[in-house]
Parts: sequence; C-alpha cells; structure tokens
Amino acid sequence: MKDFKVLFTGSVASGKTTAIRSLSDIDTVDTDANVSDSAIRRKRTTTIAMDYGVLELDDTARMHLYGTPGQERFKFMWELMMSDLAHDAIGMILLVDNTRKDPFRDIKFYLEEFRDFIVRRRMIIAVTHSDLRAEPDLQHYQRVLKDMGVFTTVMFIDARVPSSVLGVLQELVGTEVAGLDWEGIGARLDSKQPELPQEDEEPAALNQVPLLQAAVNTRGITSAMYLDAERKIVDSTIKSEIKKELLCSMANLISALEKKAAFMGSIDNLVLCGEGEETLSVFVDTQHALGLCSEPNLTLNVLKQQAADLLQWSNE
Repeated sequence: MKDFKVLFTGSVASGKTTAIRSLSDIDTVDTDANVSDSAIRRKRTTTIAMDYGVLELDDTARMHLYGTPGQERFKFMWELMMSDLAHDAIGMILLVDNTRKDPFRDIKFYLEEFRDFIVRRRMIIAVTHSDLRAEPDLQHYQRVLKDMGVFTTVMFIDARVPSSVLGVLQELVGTEVAGLDWEGIGARLDSKQPELPQEDEEPAALNQVPLLQAAVNTRGITSAMYLDAERKIVDSTIKSEIKKELLCSMANLISALEKKAAFMGSIDNLVLCGEGEETLSVFVDTQHALGLCSEPNLTLNVLKQQAADLLQWSNE
C-alpha cells in the first residue's frame, strides 16, 4: 500500500475541516473547541490542533489528509505538522474564504508563513464561500496573484461537496499518483453524501454576531469601540472617556502619519502598551476603525490577528 499526504491550511472558517470530512473514508479526527475569540462572528467551534482523514484512492494507494488550525496562536501546530507529521506531503491546498474583506491579505500571510514548506512542493489555492460573495472572481484572483508574483492554480470550490474538493486534490497530485479513476472516486464519495451537509464553518452565519459583541467576547479583549470612515465613534463599550479620546486620537494619528510620511506606506494599526498596563490599540481600513482595550498578557501577534479577523468579516 502506497501512502501519500496532503496538507490543508487557511484562515479560520475557510473550510478546512469541512473539506477533509468531505473526502475522508474514515471518521475524521478533529480537535474542535468552542470559540472564544474573533471567529465567533462566523462559527461556534474552531480547530485548536489539527484535522485528519484518510481517502482510499484504490486497492494500492491512500491519501492522508492533514488540516492545520487557522489561527496564529496555534502556530506551534503548524511547525509540528510541517516538520514532522506532513513533512513529506506531496503538496498543500490553501483554502481562501471569499467572504473576507481582503482575501489577498490572507494569501500573503499564509504564503509567508509556509514559504519554506511550499518552496519544494506544489501549492493550489482553493476559494470557498463564493456562493455568498461572488467577488473577487477567478479573473481578479489570477490578476492580483500575477502582480504578487504568485503563479499557481486557483480553483473555486464548495467544501461540502466531495467531488468539488476532489477536483482540487486531483489537480494537485494527479501527476504524482497516476492511473487513478478520479471520476469513480468522486462518484463514490458523492454517493455517501446525497444531500448537501451542513457546513461546520457556517457561512450562512456571516456577521451574525455584531462586531462589538464579538470583540468583547474575544479572549483578552476587555472593551472595544467602533469608528466610521470619518473616525467618529459609532458605538463603544469603553467607559473611560480618556481612553475613548486617546483611541480616537490614535486613529487620527494614523491618517496624519500616512499623509506626512508617505514613504512608510499604508499603516493599518497603532498599539500602545506598557508593562502591567492595559494595552490600547487601533486597527483601521478605509471604511472604519476598531479601537480595543486588552489585557497586558495578550501577545501583540495574537491581538493583531484577532483584530484582523474581526474586521475581515465586517460589513458594519
């Protein structure tokens, strides 16, 4: 029996767990836990360690399917999987959630984090949730990726449909595992799931939880403030007027710095922190800004990812 491996990665709610369940011939091994962070805007549970499944290709070969947790706070699991569990994988499938405000930001992030892993392997980008948000479309992805210097296949899939996910797998490993009846495998998988299953990542729940409610329910964040494009306060759970004024000033300072120091490029966050003191931070884009008060033991990397996820799913 020949054994092959493929690694699935991508942001929270991009469909990794669902894709592996769609392909696996065994009950998948997962390590889901109730959400207590920014992902609460999109799902009730999140993978905290890994997903694992097995796809029987034929009588002589099988594919081991490994899925990473989506959040940077579980980065130690990424490193373990790249160096040990999936170090000999044929390739990687990067799942991208099309409902995110800037999916290309996610692509850049994961390509950088997994750069050493994919430099020796093939990588395919699989876009999910395009039924909820049609743009960017395929041509847009191809154009932006070309500008980024990234030349790889982009496919739009439904992670709930086995044959859809199988198409990506075939594109990734077809030349490595020759002579397979891919149509037969797809028909077998689809026959096991005649009705479209409910997706764990819950795309229908897009923005179900209001932004500020999600922020204050995120681990380590004590209070939050939402500002519009003019940097005016729309809503806030921050009681201290001084902190609210300071966060507004920080948001305006970002705009001033971008004008006065254009050589610095775009600035999307400003953080004030001190030993033992509550951290104050502002995260901005062209449409709105989010001010956060957070516990001092919350690391800056985790704080930035939490804020990015909160805004990535925001239409407010």
